[in-house]
Amino acid sequence: MLSVKIGKETQSLNDKKVEAAVAGFLSVKDEMDVLNEKLKEHKETIHLCAKSVLEGSEAATVSLLGADGEGVKVTFGWDVSVSDDAGLKTLLGKRFNDLVDTQTVYKPVAKLKQMALEDDGLKSCLTIKEKAPSVSVVR
Repeated sequence: MLSVKIGKETQSLNDKKVEAAVAGFLSVKDEMDVLNEKLKEHKETIHLCAKSVLEGSEAATVSLLGADGEGVKVTFGWDVSVSDDAGLKTLLGKRFNDLVDTQTVYKPVAKLKQMALEDDGLKSCLTIKEKAPSVSVVR
């Protein structure tokens, strides 16, 4: 039998289908954790090989294929962001605006999010989408 806990309140839930789903979820999650560790080890070996193979090349992608043509493709990339805008403006001069996107982002704080759920006037100025529910393991 399952128990349902909401805050500090606990009650029983007699639903065999949900009980089987919870047990199945926990079992599959444990299997996935083991497989993800194995996958991580394989990815590290593949990554090191790909890096070695590409050494001295300008290419950023390499495929490692078996005799049947199946295999993996490894692509290397870089995340470049501005860390010193004043220094970059000095270095780039007039080219700064051509080479850098400047953005203004408006993000509602928690209080506005809460208010928006209750106020239709605010809702007309905001986009509100329900998030997909999160399911995680409790041990």
